[in-house]
Amino acid sequence: MPVSVQPPEHWTPASAQDRELVVRELDAILASYHFRGSKRYPALLKYVVSAALEGRSDDLKERTLGVEVFGRHPDYDTSADPVVRFSASEVRKRIAQYYHENGDGARLQIELPLGSYVPEFLLQGPDLPETQASPRDTKSASTQGRSHENLHRYRTLAVSLVALLLAAAAVATYLYRGASSPQIAAIDKLWGPLFKPPGPILIVVGTSHNGTKLIPETAETTFFEHMTGPYHHVSLAIATALANLAGVLRQHGNAYEIKEDNETSLTDMHSRPLILIGATNNAWTMRLVGPLRFRFLPGPKSQVQDAKNLQNTDWSIDFFKPYSSVTTDYAIVARYHDPTTEGPVMVVAGLGPFGTEAASAFVVSPQYLEQAIRQLPAGWENKNLELVLKTEVIDGKAGPPVLVSSTVW
Repeated sequence: MPVSVQPPEHWTPASAQDRELVVRELDAILASYHFRGSKRYPALLKYVVSAALEGRSDDLKERTLGVEVFGRHPDYDTSADPVVRFSASEVRKRIAQYYHENGDGARLQIELPLGSYVPEFLLQGPDLPETQASPRDTKSASTQGRSHENLHRYRTLAVSLVALLLAAAAVATYLYRGASSPQIAAIDKLWGPLFKPPGPILIVVGTSHNGTKLIPETAETTFFEHMTGPYHHVSLAIATALANLAGVLRQHGNAYEIKEDNETSLTDMHSRPLILIGATNNAWTMRLVGPLRFRFLPGPKSQVQDAKNLQNTDWSIDFFKPYSSVTTDYAIVARYHDPTTEGPVMVVAGLGPFGTEAASAFVVSPQYLEQAIRQLPAGWENKNLELVLKTEVIDGKAGPPVLVSSTVW
């Protein structure tokens, strides 16, 4: 007889056996690659779950967690140091990622609800007999089958991203070839300094995980773990930006090399044309743009900061807002000679993924560039240039880029 599966229900562990079930689930989460590469996030999740099991949920306040988990002084300023809020947000994201990959068939799930530090426990089928296999036992019995399924899903996604990259690059090349000569001149003026030096252009893409130190892969790392781990995470926005840029580079016959930011050294970038994609997820963008007038200010409310107008905080995104509520993103497009790398640099970077995608469309579009050129001073093509762009997020997609400020030097 088929078994009817009910939605998970909120559940309070009452017995020692119940608490043991929670501990086993917590151990499985912390052992996953989502958590094992960090010290901060496992410490927070373990503390709040342990406190809840011990009946100390009333103690789970921001200040208490800051002191007990992160070693802050008892009277520290929680507004100036949002370590607890930021870490809790990251824990929620990683739990969601974990259950997206491992939640099928799990009897128990642990959640950290938005706006609270008190964990919740969701139990599938609380009336199932005690002989029902535990979630980790069930997982062990089906690990091989689910691993093949996840690997197939990963391969499908990887192939799709590669296909998107190649197709979009081909479209960009076609559109470029079909543009009129004055429009082509606009792209040539922007990109000219990167095309002149010999040798391949280095494209550095952002894949860093908010400063999280990942556990290095070892000789014991399985091929499946390597293929599905965080080292292979490339967002759709990054793939789209790469596709847009590849069209222009291929049309000009320029060779290029792509590297992740966490695998790139200063020696790699020295004395060669450089393109930086992504901001808050690209350590090199944050470092090299820092001395410029327009730079990225990270934090819970990240912003594009104007060094000549520090009071302006309009170009920002509240990273604690729900993803679906973000309606505007901002980006920096910069082309300049960098004294650190001693070579030409192009920055194509948004505060969020929408900004990065819009910025990449801007730098390859004759139409967008022509509109911006009208607002720039004469001779800009022979000088350093930095632009701030705005894009409206429409139905979860980046809208057209709009120039909101610029500087030439």
